[in-house]
Amino acid sequence: MTARPPLVERDEEIFGLLDAVTDIDAGNGVVRLLTGPVGSGKSALLGALCDEAAAAGTTVLRAAGSQAEQDTPLGVVDQLLRHPGLTALRSGPVSPADLSHATQQTSELSGPLFELCRSEPLLVCVDDVHLADQESWRFLMYLVRRIGTARIAVVLTERTSRQHPQPGLRAELVGQSHCVTVPLGPLTEHGVAQLIRGRLGTRATPELVTTCAMLAGGSPLLAHALADDLADAARRAPDAPQAWPGAGDAFLQAVLGCLCRSEEPALAVARAIALLGDRCDLDLLERFLSLPPALAENTVHALETAGLLADRGFRGGAVRRAVLLHVEPGELSRLQYRTARLLYDHGAPENDVAERLLLTNETCDAWSVEVLCDAARQALAEGDGVRARRCADHALTHSPDDRHRAEVLTMLAGIEWQTHPGNAVRHLPALVTAVRSGELDAGHGIDVATYLLRHGRATDAEQVLSHLFEESGKHEVGAETSAGLWLLRRLAATSHPGTLRHLPPLTAVGARDDGSSALVRADPRLQSAAVLTDVLGGSADENGLLGAEQVLRGTSLTYRSWEKVEFALLALLYSDRTERAEAACDRLLERLDGAAGRGWRPPLMVLRSHIALRRGRPGDAERYARTALDEMPAQAWGTTIGMPLSSLLAALTVMGRYDEAAELLDRPVPHSLYETRHGLHYLHARGEFKLATGNAQSAAEDLLICGDLMRAWDMDLPGLVPWRSSAARALLRLGKRQQAVALVEEEMRLLPPGPSRARGIALRASAAVGELKNRPSLLREAVRELQRCDDLAEEAAALADLGFAYQSLGDNKRSRAMMNRAWHGAKRCGAEPLCRELSGLFPERPSHEWDASGAVAAPVAEALPEGLSEAELRVASLAAMGHTNREISRELFITVSTVEQHLTRVYRKLNVGKRGELLDRLGLVAPGGAATA
Repeated sequence: MTARPPLVERDEEIFGLLDAVTDIDAGNGVVRLLTGPVGSGKSALLGALCDEAAAAGTTVLRAAGSQAEQDTPLGVVDQLLRHPGLTALRSGPVSPADLSHATQQTSELSGPLFELCRSEPLLVCVDDVHLADQESWRFLMYLVRRIGTARIAVVLTERTSRQHPQPGLRAELVGQSHCVTVPLGPLTEHGVAQLIRGRLGTRATPELVTTCAMLAGGSPLLAHALADDLADAARRAPDAPQAWPGAGDAFLQAVLGCLCRSEEPALAVARAIALLGDRCDLDLLERFLSLPPALAENTVHALETAGLLADRGFRGGAVRRAVLLHVEPGELSRLQYRTARLLYDHGAPENDVAERLLLTNETCDAWSVEVLCDAARQALAEGDGVRARRCADHALTHSPDDRHRAEVLTMLAGIEWQTHPGNAVRHLPALVTAVRSGELDAGHGIDVATYLLRHGRATDAEQVLSHLFEESGKHEVGAETSAGLWLLRRLAATSHPGTLRHLPPLTAVGARDDGSSALVRADPRLQSAAVLTDVLGGSADENGLLGAEQVLRGTSLTYRSWEKVEFALLALLYSDRTERAEAACDRLLERLDGAAGRGWRPPLMVLRSHIALRRGRPGDAERYARTALDEMPAQAWGTTIGMPLSSLLAALTVMGRYDEAAELLDRPVPHSLYETRHGLHYLHARGEFKLATGNAQSAAEDLLICGDLMRAWDMDLPGLVPWRSSAARALLRLGKRQQAVALVEEEMRLLPPGPSRARGIALRASAAVGELKNRPSLLREAVRELQRCDDLAEEAAALADLGFAYQSLGDNKRSRAMMNRAWHGAKRCGAEPLCRELSGLFPERPSHEWDASGAVAAPVAEALPEGLSEAELRVASLAAMGHTNREISRELFITVSTVEQHLTRVYRKLNVGKRGELLDRLGLVAPGGAATA
C-alpha cells in the first residue's frame, strides 16, 4: 500500500480537528467544513484525521462526492451506510428500493447513526461534498441539524468556489452555530522547500527549490508531483545531473487532474489562456469561449487560487504544456488558427499572430498570408533567417489560391537569395510563368525581373521586362511602380546592358527616364542607381559620391536592398575611391550575422576582392574571390560569375600563378556573360593573362572587344576597366605603336579631373608609348598617383618601368634606387614575376630594403648606418633617389623645414657635401647588388 504523502504546514489544522473530535466524548456534536481550492490538500488532511481518530477508537464513516454520481440519489449516503457496524443495526441491508424512497426515509436512514454513537463516538467524513447529490445533501443537513449532544463529529471538505452547486443548503450549513469553517491556505515557499528537501536531500539546490515553489504556486498537490518526478529521475539516474522540474509525468498529470476536478469551464479557460498567451485578458477570454463575463472572471480566480495561474498567465511553460497535452492535433490546429484570428482582430503584434499561425495546418485566408509575409520580412531584418523562411514556407504551403502562392513565392525567392542563394534559383522558372500568366502584379513582377538579373538570367529577364513594360503601358503607372521600373532599368543599364535592346524608354509607360525627379532624389535606392549611372557616364561629382557613402552607412541589408548597396559600392569603386569603398564594404561584412546574412557574403566578398585587387593586394583578392565561389554554388551565379572569376584570374596573373589561371579559364561561362558589365571585367582579366604569358595578339583582341562593348553601352570609363592602357601595351608588343599611341591619348582625354588609379595606369602606358626622354617625368607622376590610391602592384610596376627608363638614360644610381623600391613593393604584394625579373638583373639580395614610400625600411636601431635615426634615414634615402625637398615633405607628411633640418644632420653624420654622395654612403643597392663603399 502506498504511503500517504506527509502533511506540510498543516499542523494547526490537524490538531484543531483532533481536538474537536475529542470533544464529542463529552456529548458535544461537532461540524467542521474544510474549504480550499483544488489541490490544496483537503483530502490528505481528511485522511490523516480519519487515521488518527480510528487509532483512538472512534468509528469512522467515509464517503466522497463524485461528479459522475451527482445524478444518483443518495449516492453519498449509500457509501456511509455500508459500514459494517451500521448494517448490523438495520433490519436488513440497504436496498435500491430504500434508496429510491430515501427522501421520505431520512429519519429512518439516520437512526442507526444515532444508535451507534450511544456506544462509541462516531466520525462522519465526506470528501468533496460540493459534488454530492441533492438527496445526500438533505440527509447531511438533517444529521447536522439534530447532532446536538450526540457523540457525532461531521467533517466535510469542499472546493472553494464563487458559484456553489447547492447554494441554499450550503448557506444553511454554515449558518449552524456548531459548524466551523476551516480554510486551507497555500503552502509558503518555505513549505515547498521543506517538502522538496524531504524528498531529495542534498540534491535540492536553492535554485531548484525556488523553481519548484514558483511552479507549484502554493499547491500541495503540484508540489508533491514535482517532488515525485525529481525523486524518480534521481532514482533512475543517480549519477546524472538533477533533472529540471516540470517535465515529469506526475506533474503533467497533476495539472490535468486539477483542471478536470475544477468547475466546468476551467479546462476550456486554461486551454484558452495557453493559446492566447501573455496577451490574454478577460475580454479575449469571453470572446474566445463565448462566456458570460462573471463566469470567465470567476474561473480565472479559481485557477489562480489553485496555483495554476499568476496574473492571468501560467507560472511556467511546463504548466502550459500540461494544459495542451491531451488536445487532439486536428482540434489544436483549429484552435490555434482561431486564436491567431482573434489576436489579429484585437490588434496584437504581427509576430504574436504569426507564431500561432505557424502551429496550424489550416488553409490560410488572405489576412493570414499577409501576416506571415510581414513577419518573415521583419525576421529577416532582425537577422533571423530561419524564422523568416519558416513564415514564408508556411504561407506558401497554406496559401488559398495561385495568386497568393505566386506572391509568397516571390518573397521566398528573395529570402532564400539572402539566406541560401543556391536554393533561390529553383523558384525562378515558376515565377517567370506566374508573371506571364498575370498572377503577379507589376510590383511583384519587378521583384522577379530583379532576381533574374541578379542571378544573371538575362534571357528570362528580358522577356519579363518586355511583359512588364507592355502591361504598364496599358494603364497609368503609380509612383511606386514608376520607381521600381526606373530602378530596374538602371540595373539593366549598368549591369546587363544587353537586355535593353528591345525595351521601350520609361517615358513610353508613363514613368520618368531620368534621375532628376523628386521621387529619385528621395529614394535611397534610386539615389544609388543615379550615382552609379553618373559614374559610368563620367559625370559624377563629389556630392553624389558622398551620398553613396551615406546610403552605405544607413542601410540594413535585406533582400530588397541589395541593389542599393551594390550600386553605392560600385560607384565608389569605379570612381577610384577604393579606400572609402573598402571601409564601407568591411563595415557591411562585419554586420553580417548568422543564417540571415549567409547570402550577402558571396557578392560582398566579390566586391571586396575587386577592391583588394585595385589596392594592389592580389593575395587578399584571391582569398576573397575563392571564399565567394566556395560559399555560393555555381548555378546561383549565372552571368555574375564573371565578377569572382575576373578578380581571381587577375590576382593569379599578378602573382605569376599562370597554371592555376589557365585552369580557371577552362571553366565554362555563360555566353550571355559577354552582354553584361561582369563580362567586361572577365575580358580584361583574360586579356591581361594572355599578355603576361606572351600571347599579345590574343590579348589585344580581348581588350579591343572589351572596348567596343564599353563604347556601345555608353560606359567607356577608365575607372571601370582601363582597357586602352592594357591594349596599348599589347599593341606595343606587336609593333603597332601608332595604334597604341592613339589609344593612350584617348584614355588621357577621358580621365576625370583629379588624382586616380586610372590616371596612374594611363600615365604608365603613356610613358611606354612615348619618347625615352619623357618617360621619367611621366613615370614619376604615375608613381605619385598610384601611391595616393595605395595600389602596391601597379606602383611596383611603375617603379620598375622608371628604373628601366633611368637605366636606358644611363642614370645607374637612380635606376638602382627605383628598382630597389620596385622589388620591395612587388615582394610585399606577391607580384613574383616582377620580383623574378628584377632579381635576374641582380643575383644577390639587397643590404637594405625599401618601404612603400621609397625610403629605406628602418632596421633595428643598432643597424642604422652611422648612427642615423629612423626619420633621418627615410629622408636621406629619398634624397639619394633624387626627390626634391618638397617631394620628400609630401611623401613623409612633414614640413620642408623639417626635411632640411634632417638633411643637415645627415650630411654632418655621414661627412658628405651633396646628395649625389648619399647613395654610396648609405650602402643602398638594387636587389642582389653589393654595397658601394
